[in-house]
Amino acid sequence: MSRNRGDSGRFTDTTTLADVLDVFDAVEGPVVTSGDIAESLDCSRETARRKLRALEEDGRVASRKTAGRVVWWRTDPTATDGDVDPNDPFWELEPGRSGESDVSERVDEVLYGDA
Repeated sequence: MSRNRGDSGRFTDTTTLADVLDVFDAVEGPVVTSGDIAESLDCSRETARRKLRALEEDGRVASRKTAGRVVWWRTDPTATDGDVDPNDPFWELEPGRSGESDVSERVDEVLYGDA
């Protein structure tokens, strides 16, 4: 990942909030992780988390920690693809501890069944 420095010598932030929101449309499924954002935008996971938190503060996305990961979804009422129902029974699953559950590896199966 190549980073540019501004006139002050500090690294410039080239990842925009709009870029992050675009990733929600590009990945399959209703939720994304900071890793999805980092990989799609070629930025660090910390940059991805910072941008996601800013979007959450603006009310444009929401998050939940589950199975040792934080998942993010759009809350924009105009977005139809990727909407997440907070009352979905998926959120009642008990997060697994390391080595005790493979739910985090089976997220698609849990969300979509045996597709």
